[in-house]
Amino acid sequence: MSALNPNIVWAKVDVLTPYQRTTAEIQIRGRLRDTINDPEPLFHLRNVSAEPLVPGAVPLNGVPEGLFNKASVCGIRTIDIEPPLPDQPEQMRRFVMFQGTTFMVTGACEFPKASDPKMHGELLMKSRFFPMVDVTVVIIGTAGKGWTQSTIMVNRDLMLALYLG
Repeated sequence: MSALNPNIVWAKVDVLTPYQRTTAEIQIRGRLRDTINDPEPLFHLRNVSAEPLVPGAVPLNGVPEGLFNKASVCGIRTIDIEPPLPDQPEQMRRFVMFQGTTFMVTGACEFPKASDPKMHGELLMKSRFFPMVDVTVVIIGTAGKGWTQSTIMVNRDLMLALYLG
């Protein structure tokens, strides 16, 4: 699927909120990065299931529809990895620790090899959601609530700190 593809598809996603880890389908036009960073404050999900991450959060199983506020999404990823763009420049990886309000993600971010490392922080802050790869996600204050995954797009608006190694 190219970035200019006008077709709308339903893609399965994993959504991290302060209370739940949700699996559902989201309508995507082009790529997830474009959809999640567009100015619309809400997005629709279907076939929603959720695992509670904190006491009192409600489990969900097969709820037909949901409406989510992007401001409250800690992170999101497609279950099936999106292929790299065909014209993407050669990339380098850099260690990143993202501390959010209720969660922490450690892993790496990818930058064009030609980019100045002094500008990497600013490059990440350009979009509300930015991608991390080969990550470990940990829920703060809840023992045993952590996992690894290949990618996640974290919400910079929920950032307490960002460390670049």
